[in-house]
Amino acid sequence: MRSAAFLVCLLSGALAALTAVAPPSSAFADEDKGPVSSPAENHEAVLAYWTAERMAAAKPMPMPEVIDHEELRGAAFSPQPPLGNPGFAPGWDPKSGLEPPDPLTRYEITPGDPAFDWYWREHDGRLKAAAPEAFGSPPADPVDYPGYGKFARWTWYGNYLTWPTSTIGKLFFTVPGQGNFVCSATAIGRSTIATAGHCVSSLIGGTPTWHTNHLFCPSYYKAGGSGGSHPSRGCWSGVTIVTSSQWHNSANFDRDYACIVTATTGTVHSNKLGNVTGWLGRAWNWGGTDATLAWGYPAGSPFPGYHIITVAATEWYSVNMSNDGETSPNLSSKYIGSDMTGGSSGGPWWLGTRHANPANNYADTDGVNYTGWVGGPWINGVNSHKRCKTWCGTPPSASSGTYWQEMGSPPFTSSGSDANDSEDVFALCLSHANNNP
Repeated sequence: MRSAAFLVCLLSGALAALTAVAPPSSAFADEDKGPVSSPAENHEAVLAYWTAERMAAAKPMPMPEVIDHEELRGAAFSPQPPLGNPGFAPGWDPKSGLEPPDPLTRYEITPGDPAFDWYWREHDGRLKAAAPEAFGSPPADPVDYPGYGKFARWTWYGNYLTWPTSTIGKLFFTVPGQGNFVCSATAIGRSTIATAGHCVSSLIGGTPTWHTNHLFCPSYYKAGGSGGSHPSRGCWSGVTIVTSSQWHNSANFDRDYACIVTATTGTVHSNKLGNVTGWLGRAWNWGGTDATLAWGYPAGSPFPGYHIITVAATEWYSVNMSNDGETSPNLSSKYIGSDMTGGSSGGPWWLGTRHANPANNYADTDGVNYTGWVGGPWINGVNSHKRCKTWCGTPPSASSGTYWQEMGSPPFTSSGSDANDSEDVFALCLSHANNNP
């Protein structure tokens, strides 16, 4: 499999030939068939709620542990074919000197583009059984520790204010009747953040229930040993939430993604979030064998919750985790090696990185030069859940237990026939007036 850096170079050369496609529809007549939106929250009330004491006492949202339903697997442990041509929307670095792109402007890699033949060669279903090449064939089960989910993890000690790390932050919220919690999230537009579905709503007593008091603090960092909002960044309140109806109504972890529209001013800046932090690009239909950087603020032991943690891994296999009778093989969560804990939920999975100088030419291993920069990295997943066999206790065995050294993400997809794709969800947030220039 080619490296993430190669992917960026390849897509850079393809930019001129990419086909712009219309954003998904932002209106759905039936909530059960498309994304659902929360009632609007009051910006001032959210800011007033989050005192320093409440922020310090907020608990890490537990990392969900989800039983692998054998009868719903389909083609388990094999990355699934994408729903359509891969595509992306560029991000934006506020110090790039470039005009901010419209996050609803999407590009699709189609036949004739330089990247197309490479993509389908790497992701063709006939080759998936042997991918990723870096570590050999996917194992029959992740208890094969020597052969699955290799990853490297480190604490990010780089500058939290430098793009694209500047887009990552800590997300505070209230679960009705259960208290205050924290997740992770990332900016994907002027006034939009992406996170996990279980950070915005839960089934409480079987009833779909919206979480409240969402507050996003980008570049949250260690201050005085306990953490806090960055003095030069501050926080932005959430004003409305969108997630898939399959998550909100059925807790379907293959649809565990969401977005939040933020207020147009923050606690420090009288400006929109993305104008200050920049935003991450988005990617969809990229299969399930890509090199990945996963980010978040894990706060469950042994992590303190006030540092960004980074995991480098390869998407290793896919499992259909649907528990509501949807057995389509395209609804298959993808997995990487990762031991991040509660609080990291909703942190972004990056596809690709970028070179600091977008004007340079780069030669790949085939000797072909590609020029330019297309706004990567792109969010291509979120920290979502741990997979279990039969039951979710520990330690894991061949037939039971929680595989804590892995992380699952729902697939990020876009298709004409599925109203709950990640792009359908994100489009509803990004089309909100708060994202206007």
